[in-house]
Amino acid sequence: MSTQFDDHMTDTVSFATPGRLNGESPAPADADPISAARDMATMVRARRRQRLTFDGAQGEVVYVLRNGLLAIEAFPPGKPRQILSLIYPGDIVRRSQLPDLPAATLTALSSSEIWRFPVATFDALVTANPPAIRHVMKKLATQQARSALHASIVGGLTGDERFASLLIELGLRLPSSGAAARIFDMPLSRADVADHLALNPDTLSRITSRFKARGLLSTTGGHVSLPDWTALCAASPIASTLQALHAPGAA
Repeated sequence: MSTQFDDHMTDTVSFATPGRLNGESPAPADADPISAARDMATMVRARRRQRLTFDGAQGEVVYVLRNGLLAIEAFPPGKPRQILSLIYPGDIVRRSQLPDLPAATLTALSSSEIWRFPVATFDALVTANPPAIRHVMKKLATQQARSALHASIVGGLTGDERFASLLIELGLRLPSSGAAARIFDMPLSRADVADHLALNPDTLSRITSRFKARGLLSTTGGHVSLPDWTALCAASPIASTLQALHAPGAA
């Protein structure tokens, strides 16, 4: 996959004080009640490959992704990096709800806007607002289902099936500029894909070549095209489950 293959780097994340920035238009309106809590959050604008810690000066923090794409990474001693989860707009991340793995970080895979709440502020917000309670419970349950599905993908599917499943997920989640084919900017590097799918980079290269030969994938620079969506879905035994979890309108 000749997409954006660059090295990881840690950079300084730019923060804005809580509330609206000077001259800034409000975030796009949506149906979730968290959107009304903007003035209680610190907005974080992260560039690609910037990393965010799960603890702030006053303890644990809660992140809500508004735009972009994030990844939860872990670095077990003596083991390769693991990308545990992809975080999409609307997702909620807090350290206490993640496995207790060493050096866990939240990394921006694309330019992203994240709202950061002190955990006490976020919990008080949710407790005082019944619609927010329902929204957060549904969101976290859906994220847990996605994590369980990813574990089953890595543990039970072949390399080709894993790759097809990831392409379906990204095709459903990322903005597409194509009509007949799904075309999107690829935010994951080759190393990201390999680490997320637990594949050897050489194995991933061979799989990518097979998908191109079968007409399931084409790449140009940082753009990915999925020319035959029906055939791609047929290449994954869990395509219908992926569509239920990731299609527009899914929690």
